[in-house]
Amino acid sequence: MKNYYFLLSFFLLTTISLAQGISLQGIARDNSSSAIVATYLTFRFSITEEDGTELYAETQAIKTDDFGVFSHIIRSGTPVATSNFDDIDFAIDNLKLKVSINYNSEDIEVYNQVLQYTPYAHYARNGVPTGSILPFTGTEAPRGWVLCNGQELTAITGATKLIALIGNNTPDLQGLFLRGTGTSSLDAKYVGPSLLETQEDANKKHNHDVTLTGETNNDGAHRHFVNTSMGTKSYQDGLGNSTTKWVNNGSDLYTSTDGAHTHEITIDGSTDDSGSDESRPVNFGVNYIIKL
Repeated sequence: MKNYYFLLSFFLLTTISLAQGISLQGIARDNSSSAIVATYLTFRFSITEEDGTELYAETQAIKTDDFGVFSHIIRSGTPVATSNFDDIDFAIDNLKLKVSINYNSEDIEVYNQVLQYTPYAHYARNGVPTGSILPFTGTEAPRGWVLCNGQELTAITGATKLIALIGNNTPDLQGLFLRGTGTSSLDAKYVGPSLLETQEDANKKHNHDVTLTGETNNDGAHRHFVNTSMGTKSYQDGLGNSTTKWVNNGSDLYTSTDGAHTHEITIDGSTDDSGSDESRPVNFGVNYIIKL
């Protein structure tokens, strides 16, 4: 078997261009150290865990130049099977880059080393881990993020890790505030919603003191006439005829006015509505975005 030497050197991790990925460059030499020039070589690039578990792989036919130099951005090749570069968890320790070349019908492994520090910048390209939520003043989420508007994630490239974390849809945070889940250690009455759940609005429990003074007037006061000296008396008219009639033989009497009274008042009802349909502090409108 011939020996071939492919000298690889990492340059940088692209984080801004659409061809985001791991950029590398090398020189292809044969066993006599002669450059393999102007030749198409079929490369296979893969990212693996330390134990060899493959997380991502792609193939690419690359032509060397007149000096045997070749370059490639890992992400721009043809993915092997269903692997996706955006699904690589660059937070895993000791990830390795493996490179093999098919040359003269031979598969030759030319590189298999732990990634250096520069490629790990891909994991921090937006500064936060998967599932982080931030306020955002734009209407279209930046690369690596999606709007928290309840949209489905299954058709979005690179959403595998987020789906595993929250399910197939983003949380719908339109019109909502964020609050920490669980019970506060400062006071047990401060209880947030369960993780990924919505807590309904409410006012703090309270009551109002009510004092009612006054009474109705005493217009019900009245008295009754009593005549205790009524009797009959006989009279003779001018013709000598006798007649009898009732007369008052004494003074008129009346009852006291103790009938004066008041009435108890009962109030049953409610005040007029006032305010808005929700409880809220002063606020400022933003969109929420979540990290893929």
